[in-house]
Amino acid sequence: MKKCRLLRSIASCGLTLAFLSLPLLSGCTAMASDKDLQTLEEARKQAESSEAELDTCKQRRAELERQLAQKKQELAKWQNIKSSVQQSLGQ
Repeated sequence: MKKCRLLRSIASCGLTLAFLSLPLLSGCTAMASDKDLQTLEEARKQAESSEAELDTCKQRRAELERQLAQKKQELAKWQNIKSSVQQSLGQ
């Protein structure tokens, strides 16, 4: 029973030590390379460009929706006029 507990504690200590040593063995550096920084800068510029394009599209969509609402209102007005004329002709 004591041997089993001893083996379990050794195994758990070994696993803990292995997990804690992974970052040390992974080869991470304290500084990013110039290539990594350049890639990051390009990605940032692309993201800013995409966000600007998205804003432009949102503004265009809002303008088109406003125009659509205006045209629908105008259509309803002309349909009312048409209805009035048809009623007048029918009487």
